[in-house]
Amino acid sequence: AAFKALGYDLELTSYDDQASATLAPQIARTIVADKNVLGVVGALNSSVSNVIAQAFGPAKLAMISPASTGDQLTQNGWNHFSRVVAPDSAQGVAAADYIAEELKAGSVVVISDNTAYGNGLTRVLMANLKKRKVPVAAYMGASTPAQIAEAVKRVKASSADVVYFGGTDDTGSQLVKALRAAGVTATFMGGDGLDSPSFLQRAGIAGAGVVYSTVFGPVNAFSNALDFSDRYQAAYKTKPSGVAVYAYDATNTLLSAIKAAAGNSRTLPTRAEVSAAVRKVNLPACFSADKSRCATITGAIAFSDSGERLRSRVMIMRFDDVLQPQVAKVQTVNAESLK
Repeated sequence: AAFKALGYDLELTSYDDQASATLAPQIARTIVADKNVLGVVGALNSSVSNVIAQAFGPAKLAMISPASTGDQLTQNGWNHFSRVVAPDSAQGVAAADYIAEELKAGSVVVISDNTAYGNGLTRVLMANLKKRKVPVAAYMGASTPAQIAEAVKRVKASSADVVYFGGTDDTGSQLVKALRAAGVTATFMGGDGLDSPSFLQRAGIAGAGVVYSTVFGPVNAFSNALDFSDRYQAAYKTKPSGVAVYAYDATNTLLSAIKAAAGNSRTLPTRAEVSAAVRKVNLPACFSADKSRCATITGAIAFSDSGERLRSRVMIMRFDDVLQPQVAKVQTVNAESLK
């Protein structure tokens, strides 16, 4: 209705990329060819977002991802790509803060699963531990049974307070089980690769006390999400996920930019004008008593010159003794600290 008053018929058109970077080029070409498309919310996967954003470049078509966390996405000099979710590197910043301030660790052993994700996450963590003057007792890769066994020996020899693991849930579950079986009681912490039901299925009781960071977290952790959750449940007959909350904010961000680019004109803005307007968006955090009027759920939204959210949230979660995830800390990470 708001766009109708401006003289536009606003429609939502959806495309299914099937989480496939292979299918992404054709979808991108189809979208670019439709001149009525002024902006896109998506994609979910970083690999897909990378392909689509490249294809959107010549057309200057605005793209706001609610879920793609790959660090490289905002390092390409793209003026049309932005995201409302924290990047992978923000987890390294938040984890280092938690290790230094909450766990007060004397030393940390850092282990990667030898993947690009694990290597990137652990490198950012160690750089931030160095800033906080927290010693790294050892750094190693572990992805095979032999490497995991060797890692356990080195952890025991180090007497470190914290073992930080950068990697996926399958290797992470093997590692924490091996550590606990060897009598290692150090806090086991990881990134959102551990934010998976299969981690607990594999780790079992060894998962108790494990700490991990995640860029999404439970919806009820957002103070003004109750009204949104009720409306979402009524519309879709299911509870919203963290991704749904960020998609809502990405959509409102894009609509705000289109309105700003249009101004008082009855002529549609250009794609370049919309992309420029996205970077100028400044949506405040919502403190209204009437939550139905809130433009954002996840807090204030504004972007850096690279398309990174100026202030993004990372949640530190901890599995309790009955393996239920509890919010240990909500960390706000400034885009400036990621440079």
